[in-house]
Amino acid sequence: MSSRQPATFDWGNFQSSISPFESREGYWSKNDDVPSVWKIMMNLLDDDDDSEDGDEDSAHQEETDQHPPAAKKRRTSQPVMWVNDDGTSHVLLPKQTYWYNAYVRNPQVDNPHFLKKFRLRFRLPHAQFLELSEMLEASEDFRQWHAGNRAANGKESFPIPLLLLTSLRYLGRGWTFDDLAENTAMGDEVIRTFFHCFIKFGSTCLYDMYVRTPVNAREAAPHLREYKLAGFPGGVGSTDATHIMVERCFWRLRQAHLGFKMSHTARTYNITVNHRRRILSTTRGHPARWNDKTLALFDDLMQKINAGEVMDDVIFELYDYGLDGEVIEVKYRGVWLLVDNGYLAWATTVPPIKNTGSRKEIRFSEWLESMRKDVECTFGILKGRWRILKSGIRIGGIEGADRIFLTCCALHNWLLETDGLDDKWEEGVRSDWEQNAGEHDINVSNEDDATAQVPFAIGRLQNPSQQRGFDMSGMGRGMDKDNDAVEEDVDGEQQPTHGPGATAVEPFLVRDLSLEYFRSKLITHFDIAVTKCGCNRNQETGEEEVSL
Repeated sequence: MSSRQPATFDWGNFQSSISPFESREGYWSKNDDVPSVWKIMMNLLDDDDDSEDGDEDSAHQEETDQHPPAAKKRRTSQPVMWVNDDGTSHVLLPKQTYWYNAYVRNPQVDNPHFLKKFRLRFRLPHAQFLELSEMLEASEDFRQWHAGNRAANGKESFPIPLLLLTSLRYLGRGWTFDDLAENTAMGDEVIRTFFHCFIKFGSTCLYDMYVRTPVNAREAAPHLREYKLAGFPGGVGSTDATHIMVERCFWRLRQAHLGFKMSHTARTYNITVNHRRRILSTTRGHPARWNDKTLALFDDLMQKINAGEVMDDVIFELYDYGLDGEVIEVKYRGVWLLVDNGYLAWATTVPPIKNTGSRKEIRFSEWLESMRKDVECTFGILKGRWRILKSGIRIGGIEGADRIFLTCCALHNWLLETDGLDDKWEEGVRSDWEQNAGEHDINVSNEDDATAQVPFAIGRLQNPSQQRGFDMSGMGRGMDKDNDAVEEDVDGEQQPTHGPGATAVEPFLVRDLSLEYFRSKLITHFDIAVTKCGCNRNQETGEEEVSL
């Protein structure tokens, strides 16, 4: 059996066999001891590719000559069509739509039913709609839609009043841009572009025009009045936060915008309102995961009040007890806000007391909670009037969401002025729970009379003789009755409280006090005011009247 020798590779023969590749730069050289095989193989592949590419290029050129490429398809909007009586269809123009002819060209301003329906559908009265249209026509931000201008395609620009109707319907009822395009025969892209310009205008010009934050005592006086009548001197407004759902939030911001109140991404806004539901200030949007304490740090109004930069010249008085036990009036300087227990423990933000057994503290806390509902009612009015805040904002980005909210706040204050609800109580529109004389009905003993039902806190405040009973068992009060004797008898042997005396000259700064101390002084004032007010009989009407 012959033994077979293993094959050996002769580099010399291999080198001579590939001499045609010696001219290839960077691949082969006779001076190389060991040739680079992978370079040789890549060279072979390159030659094959060159030959194949040449064939393909020639074939492609022949095919191109025979069949030239088709023009690039461009997306065009589908026009709205209408059909004549004879069955022929035509393109519907924006000025031929019902919206333009009924609301812009020929509005029935003398018809009360038309005016009522117009406000219901677009949230603004027709007179204010025309005024806002004139603002937009005079603004340079909307110059591309001014009368006489033409769009980029050479066509006449769409009328601003018709475009404004689409923005109001989008805010008021939460429609989509496609729904608006169907009703106005305008492109949805045109409506979207105008809407973004409108909310930019609303969040800047309209907001600065109708959301006015008081900065001194003269500007704060109209907002302080109702709180003083209610037994809260120095109170200028109520503050709380609300969540607005944002559907198209950036993914990198999703976790921060997933709060604990909603399952969707949302932005939270901190709002301050007065007793007439007028918005005094609002923050920009923040992630929904932030709590009230964090929002207070970014609230410009709360920070300036606590720092004494605004309304620091407001002087108010609180009832207190002097050294001899007599009732005196002590002056304080500054203002404070009504809040819940989620905010920071500042003297300028006073919340109710959570757990207490004192009757005067319970009465103060419940009355404060009742007055603080102004901001909660404002949230309901905003989301009920502008449904986009209720259903969720669908435009992309958080900047657009903030602009929508600020625009809605500006329109809300404008409507308050239009309806007369921003005036004082005597001059304002009478609410549902006011009687014929404009006074609260304090006779709450008749439970069957529907007109005699008033809010629980108001009825208790105006009837100090009807003490609240905490005993639900009917067994009477226990042995701890003497513990609250000091609270009930103001004219008795009460010990003077620690704090400012009757000889104080300079008002005490609210922001320099602790929350516990200042709130105790508010509770003392409220207790004295309720006890001192009593009930006076009106000689003309025969009704009892109470004033703090």
